[in-house]
Amino acid sequence: MTTARRHSTATLAVFLAATLLTCSWRPTEGYESGAPPLSCRTMIPGHGQAAQTSPAPYRIVPAQNFTSSRIRVTLTAPKANDYFIGFLIQARVPGSSEDAIGSFVQVPADSQTLDCNEVPKSSVTHSSNSKKKSVEFDWEAPSNFDGQVDFVATVVLNFATYWVGITSTPVQVKRAADGSFADGGPPSSGRSDNGLEEIEANIYDGCGKNKNCVGAPLGCIAATNCLAVVALMPSDDKYQFEMLGRGSQFVAFGISDDNKMGGDGVVECVHQESGRSNSVSMYKSWNVPNRKQNQRIEDSTGVELVSAAFIDGAIYCKVIVDPVFKVDEKTFDLDKDEYFVLLAAGASLKAFSVGYHDVAFISSTDKRKLGQLRAARVADPFYNDCGQQKTCFGSPDGCLSTQDCSAVMAVKVEGTRYLFEMKARNAAYVAVGISEDQKMGGDSVMECVHEKIGTGLISSYMSWNVPGQKNNKRLTSQSGLTLLNSTYIDGTIYCNVIREAVTRVEGVNFDLMRNKYFLLIAAGTSLKERSVGYHDLAYTSTAEASTLSEIKSLRTSSKLLLRLHGSFMIVAWIGAASIGIVIARYYKQTWVGGSCCSKDLWFGWHRLLMMITWILSLAGSACIFVELGEWVSGPSQTHALMGVVTTTLAFFQPIFAAFRPHPDSSKRPIFNWIHWLVGNAAHIFAILTIFFAVTLSKAELPAWMDWILVAYVGFYVIIHLILSISGCLSEKSGSMRINTFPMKDLHNGRNPMSYEQHKDAPHSGFRKFWLFIHVLFIVLITTALVLIVFFAPVENKLNSIREQFS
Repeated sequence: MTTARRHSTATLAVFLAATLLTCSWRPTEGYESGAPPLSCRTMIPGHGQAAQTSPAPYRIVPAQNFTSSRIRVTLTAPKANDYFIGFLIQARVPGSSEDAIGSFVQVPADSQTLDCNEVPKSSVTHSSNSKKKSVEFDWEAPSNFDGQVDFVATVVLNFATYWVGITSTPVQVKRAADGSFADGGPPSSGRSDNGLEEIEANIYDGCGKNKNCVGAPLGCIAATNCLAVVALMPSDDKYQFEMLGRGSQFVAFGISDDNKMGGDGVVECVHQESGRSNSVSMYKSWNVPNRKQNQRIEDSTGVELVSAAFIDGAIYCKVIVDPVFKVDEKTFDLDKDEYFVLLAAGASLKAFSVGYHDVAFISSTDKRKLGQLRAARVADPFYNDCGQQKTCFGSPDGCLSTQDCSAVMAVKVEGTRYLFEMKARNAAYVAVGISEDQKMGGDSVMECVHEKIGTGLISSYMSWNVPGQKNNKRLTSQSGLTLLNSTYIDGTIYCNVIREAVTRVEGVNFDLMRNKYFLLIAAGTSLKERSVGYHDLAYTSTAEASTLSEIKSLRTSSKLLLRLHGSFMIVAWIGAASIGIVIARYYKQTWVGGSCCSKDLWFGWHRLLMMITWILSLAGSACIFVELGEWVSGPSQTHALMGVVTTTLAFFQPIFAAFRPHPDSSKRPIFNWIHWLVGNAAHIFAILTIFFAVTLSKAELPAWMDWILVAYVGFYVIIHLILSISGCLSEKSGSMRINTFPMKDLHNGRNPMSYEQHKDAPHSGFRKFWLFIHVLFIVLITTALVLIVFFAPVENKLNSIREQFS
């Protein structure tokens, strides 16, 4: 093997390692796709590690110790800082076999069911390895089952740490006397045997926000007392319809070009009075134009019954509809075309058809694309009077106008009392700081904390940001703060507190009436003992100090230096370095004879691009140090440490190059290897550093940016493979060693006596083509990433653009 081939193999190995590290290196590890079917009986994950023998820090808790059919089960990590990333849960008969029984009929979005022992949905496991505090499921007992069951769990903290055999208290199951479910399974929104109220609550929940709802009589949606209601929403790339009719034998919705019956595609849910008792069936049918007649279609393609029930005289069902489906000879395209939605319910049936809609018949008020429902939103009363009767401030910047802040606060002055409201989504806490500057340290903080998992109880605390320590401590005396009210609903924390106008905290007087202050807002998903955790959801400050009695909507502080830091680093390492390294590695024997400033073309371009990398790296580092003014803490430390390593390697690289030995020196090969190693190491560290920036709350970058970076790494590796193969072919085709570029002689291309000085190596046209493709791809992906970073957060902007063109 020649020196060049060893060099090529080493380069490829380094970048393949970087690819694997980039795609898989995370703080926690686990099987993201969930437990495999092979674990059904043993419930032992195939991690190659033994299970823990210490008591498990997790609990699996049934909602009650007796049920006649269905029961809610919760897996939780009770302690404040505990979490898990994976799990497998089954119901088993105590002292019997290792077979799972029953089925899990309601699972959250990051979970999935398994068909263990050929029993559908008899186990439930995770579908993502994100950190979880608790998960809830609904379990349905087998029909005709009487006896006792235990819920058994395996819980994974990380790849090497897991507990097996975590068992709940026993649950006694008694066979239900009535109220059986249809073949489609139990209603996923039901939570008890006679769960009609729960089903209704689930249908109405989200109406006007992430669902479009039609109900009869008019006005019943707001009052949640409809005789019949249909709720529809996008579900992945399909559409979900839920229907409920009280005192009805059928409930049906129609997709129509107008608000009248005739020529409509209809989906019926029917309570069958013959055959099995209390079963619900689903049919696709056609409203025959001009005949007031409904005709069932045998082919149910495009429509799937997910769940159904007949409870207390009310019929319920949930169906999934393909975006394009055909009824009779008509095709309905729910993504592209606009339709009315019709709703009907009736107390009687005809042979092979529904009866008259004597319970309800109504149409949606307008004709629209069903895809537009994604943008539907209910006005949040929190934002009422912002800038008029109260001062508001939220994160990210601009969220007050769109009413979709991740974290938001408002303050209103009533005499000598200051009323603060705080709210954050998917958070364990939200906090507001009163500060003399825009940075943490020496600040008076008000916290709202959700400490008791499984309850809606919120606690409020006064605390102090210790200067210079990145530490928050709660005050011994809490006399300056009074909690008025609070809620914790669907992961959203809210509280309303009264703060005295003048308070003394750690020897510092805070006078809200006379002095101007910056406001800091932070929110996070974790708690520490007697303190809040890291602000991984939101952290920002106001752009200027203000008197809190002034009523206005406050702007967030400028993040220009932060955006420039990210943009400079992306242009430097994904842009300039990616092209400069490839040119130096594979193009010394291309454009032979051409020169710029008495230097070979490849060398001139390589030096220019790497100097751009060097300058932008130093400028980016300067921007972030000026922005932060101090060393970071929490998850940002990994990004910061790797960034320092990258910048240090980049800083010394051109200095070493300036002192390179003469090409004929015996020390030149040593220099060449060191120069290659330092340059590639800096590039790998830079790309990994950018990956770690995506998860930082301060960066406000979308999670899908990871996939753009993965695409870049994959393309970069492919380019190296293609050009390495081209180098091997050139070597075989030439009469002498061409394009092998031994490490002992990087500059013999400038020797006027050499063959290469007069003629390009073979296949130069092939190499030029791939250089064009490489430069084009790098320019495009660099431009996209810079736009994402500089205009972050971009998701709201993209949604607004999408809505304008939808």
